Amino acid sequence: MKEFMVLFPTDEILAITLDYIANDPELHKVIVYIQSEEFPIIHKAVQYLKKYKDVSAFMCMFLKSQSDKENICSVSTDV
Repeated sequence: MKEFMVLFPTDEILAITLDYIANDPELHKVIVYIQSEEFPIIHKAVQYLKKYKDVSAFMCMFLKSQSDKENICSVSTDV
């Protein structure tokens, strides 16, 4: 899987993401929502679903393959 992940143009993805964070009002709304008091409650309700775990595991694998940080996926959102 790591060989597959290396094919992603991570520099371009990061540049596009940062541009959207800076300039997209809809994404700004999402960021504000994620920082709200409601989001951790919803997250706690879905975090044990298999589909959620599968997506989370994939994203962590991707992030770990692109980062020197060992504990990049150890951040908890528990309330």
